[in-house]
Amino acid sequence: MNIKHLKWYFIAILIVVLCFCLIPETQYHSFGFSIGIGTAVLAAFFVFLGIAEIDSFSEITYYSENPKSQDAATLLIPIAIFIIGTFWINTNFSNRLEAKIKKEGVIARATIDSGFTEMTQTSSGNYSDNTLALTLTTDDNKEYKLVADNVSAEAYRKVGVGLDVEIIYLPQNPKIFRVLVDDQSVKKFKNISNRDIEFKDLEKIITAKEPEKLEKLLNQMSSGWQRHQTEEEGFGFINNLKKEVVFIKPASHALFYVREKNYNSEAFEIPKERILKEVSDSVSVFYELDKYFVEKQIKYKKGEENGFINVENIMMRLK
Repeated sequence: MNIKHLKWYFIAILIVVLCFCLIPETQYHSFGFSIGIGTAVLAAFFVFLGIAEIDSFSEITYYSENPKSQDAATLLIPIAIFIIGTFWINTNFSNRLEAKIKKEGVIARATIDSGFTEMTQTSSGNYSDNTLALTLTTDDNKEYKLVADNVSAEAYRKVGVGLDVEIIYLPQNPKIFRVLVDDQSVKKFKNISNRDIEFKDLEKIITAKEPEKLEKLLNQMSSGWQRHQTEEEGFGFINNLKKEVVFIKPASHALFYVREKNYNSEAFEIPKERILKEVSDSVSVFYELDKYFVEKQIKYKKGEENGFINVENIMMRLK
């Protein structure tokens, strides 16, 4: 290899370095895969010039007369660089953007205005692309119309028009955001498991004396909790995404917990080893535990697609 041809490899490397140094990761939101494709094309082109041992651009016109034109590697290596480079550069930009949103993003609530699903039929099956339109009002009373593409099927099933959902957005550009509805996004951006409430949680919840403490406890388990206004004594929160309601009456040392689950889901479990007495009738099951009295009711209602939903009511009070 002639040393003067090394300049082409140097230029190829320089193009990639400048891409990462000069293009902010936020541009990936606007330009997407074109960043990786454009950079990889340029890098692969200059690698091709180096492999073909071309001295100047004018020699490209006579490439067919170049002895290297008969060597398959002269084209295969740049093509491989283009394919691998496109994937690597775009993956890098995508990961950097996600990390920036997680580090610098602000969590707020946005209202769902509309949503639609576009079905694509291919030889290998049908694919759905879910889209949501939302309205965000920031703390400085600026309103932004947002569009979330490629919403997961899990998230799309949970939401509806008019529902307030949590999002995380970049303050410098609120149109760069992520919807925090499905388990994966909640775990990724809020670092919580987004799990259902369990009996051990009710033992902590029943001790809450103020709404702020209850809200803190609930937000450590899952996302989507909102204050539930009621004229009754006490306070409560509702989670429309997970179909759960918690209500506490501190003066009575009582707690009410309601959740909806698919018919074939596991029922709310009370630790068997702590049950001292169990009595049931046609409506409820009554448990006496070491520290609590618990009543559990299960009702059924019609759900989507002719399915049924379990509605579990848990009433718990201290002895």
